[in-house]
Order: sequence, then structure tokens, then C-alpha cells
Amino acid sequence: MIAQRLFLRMSVCTLIMLSYLIANPTLSQSNALMAVDNAPPKTAEGNLKQEVQLAGDYMAGRGVPRDLAQSAYWYRKAADQGLPAAQVQLGYFYLAGLGVERDAAQAAKWFERAAASGSSEGKLNVAVMYLRGQGIARDPHLGFEMIQELADKQFPRAEDYLGILYLLGVGTEKNPVKAEKWFERAANHHSPEGEYSMGTLYSVAAGHSHDFLKAADYLRRSANSGYVSAMHSLGLVLVNHPEVNQQSGEALHWLQTAAEGGAYRSSIILGILARDGRGVPKDELASYQWFTIAVKQGGPAAEKLLANDLSAARKALAADQQSQAEKAALAWVDAHPHEDIYLNGDVLNLAYFPLNEVYATGQDTQQTDKGATRN
Repeated sequence: MIAQRLFLRMSVCTLIMLSYLIANPTLSQSNALMAVDNAPPKTAEGNLKQEVQLAGDYMAGRGVPRDLAQSAYWYRKAADQGLPAAQVQLGYFYLAGLGVERDAAQAAKWFERAAASGSSEGKLNVAVMYLRGQGIARDPHLGFEMIQELADKQFPRAEDYLGILYLLGVGTEKNPVKAEKWFERAANHHSPEGEYSMGTLYSVAAGHSHDFLKAADYLRRSANSGYVSAMHSLGLVLVNHPEVNQQSGEALHWLQTAAEGGAYRSSIILGILARDGRGVPKDELASYQWFTIAVKQGGPAAEKLLANDLSAARKALAADQQSQAEKAALAWVDAHPHEDIYLNGDVLNLAYFPLNEVYATGQDTQQTDKGATRN
């Protein structure tokens, strides 16, 4: 039963699912994601800095109603003028279907344009498209070589992804020793993905020594950078291992923050904690509310995982209580519509999205539900 399995330990599938293998710009929001100071100050099409600022504002709902179609429009204006980071952003919009119709071929086109202009993010995305065979012909070895080139130039995100490819044996032979070397190198370069991978190795990886103090340290660093998967994993490590030094309420803080970022597995765990009175007062109404939130966030996958728990939660409540919890859950989801972005505290951090897991290979998707059950 999922309620019993959730607290055992995080699955190594958290690591091998290649979450977030579609890279995105790493500049801060204060710089509007783009290196606009190096761009032409003005062209016939308009002012690049203003266009990128508008794109970011519409994406974040900052000072204007959140409107992904408008965001895509303004990123396209900047992308058409040759701004590589805008091209990467627009490519992601096409890949995820944000503000535009989902179109992998268009995504690949914009990633390739960015890569041709020297964008590391663009090249990394093209490599991932080769790994997936999405938008362009599948060529795992070429994708591996492109990521290797970026990693050799100390591009931190590529270092982490190279570790994942060695761990899985995608485009190359499996080599767990090399995988950990690249994960550690990425973490040393302050990559949230690399820190997350190292935390996963030390907490759950089969065949690797487990050290929950080290795991929590790596995961804290990643979570503090706004990496939602690390928030979830850190919260779970702290719940399962009270011997790890932690502040009062820290586990709940990270699980709640991850849930607010759209992590349905965190919502599931919060529901179980409330149901069982673990770390919080026992509250069947709150438990059902969190389970309902998880289903809204995770869709059929979450609903399948929670089938037994939802049934039991409904039986524990009167009809009016069920209705009350369902309305509260809908209101909560409406207030936290962050399926496609990450949050860093109260500051929008566009460097770390999408939250929805994007896979670079077919083999790892077979483990998706199994991994979600235990994470």
C-alpha cells in the first residue's frame, strides 16, 4: 500500500529518471534571464531589454496578469532578433506547450539556433533532443558526445547530465564510478542538479554507501537554490531520519515548499503525515485535502497511486467534510499554479524549471510510477 511504502526511502529512480534534462537559462531573474547588456541596445524590431522584461513579467505574472501566450510572443520577438537565451526559452515553450502549441520540431529548431550562436544551454538542449529522438532523429551517442564536450568545458549542468548518462549507460557504457565523479564535479561547481544527484547517491543509491548527514547537506544546498526535487527529497530524508540534525519544522517546510512548486509526491506525503499524526496533529480533513491536491497536481499517475488512500480518507469523513476539503484543495491549487516553474523562496527563479519531469530516454519512463511511489 502506498501509505506504507512512501516512508521507506527515496527510490534511485529519482536519480535515473533524468528529470530536468531540458536545460534553461541560468541567469537570475534580476537580469531578466538574458545577457541583455551584451545584446544590441535597440533594433528595428524594438528594444531587446524591454522585450525580455515583458516576456519575464508575463511568464511570472509580475505586475501584469500571468499570460504565457504573451510571454511566448515577447520571447519570440527577442529570439527573432538573434538573442540566444530567448531562443532557448522559446524552444522550451514549444517543447512543453506553454503559450504555444506543443511542437518538438520547432523546439529543436530554436535550440539549434541558440547552439549555433554559442549558447551552452542551447547545445545541451539539442543534445537532449538527440538522446530522446524528439524533434530530430534519435542519436544517443551524438547526444552523449555533445554533453561530454560541454562537461569538459566545466558547464555544471552538463557535468551532472553526463553523470546520469554514465549511470544509465545511455550513449555510452554504464560506469557508476565515472557517474559519481561527474556528479561530484557538478556539485563542486554549485550545480543544484549535481548537488541533488550526490544527495541521492548518499541516501538511496543501490551499491553506494549511505550517509544521511552528507545526503542532507547536499540536498539542502540544492533545495536552497530552488530545485524542487531536492526540496522533496530533503523533506523525506528529514522525516525518515530524525537523527539528522534539523531545525524544528524543517521537514514540513521543505515538503510544503515542494508541494507549492507542484511536486505532487510532496503533497501525498503531507497527506500521510496529517492522517497519521506524524510530526503534525492528526487531521483527517487536512489529509484528504492534501491527497486531493496531489491528484490535481499529478493527474492519473497520482490518482492511481492514491486509490486506496483516497477511498479510506473519504470513508473517514462525512459528505459535508469531503466537500469542504475538496473546495479547499481547489482553492489551494488555484493559488499555487506552479506546474511549470520553480520558486526560490518568494522569488521567482526561472533558472530551474520545468518542474514537470522531462525524460531523455525511453527506458527510464518505464520506472516513472514505481519511482513516484517511493519518493
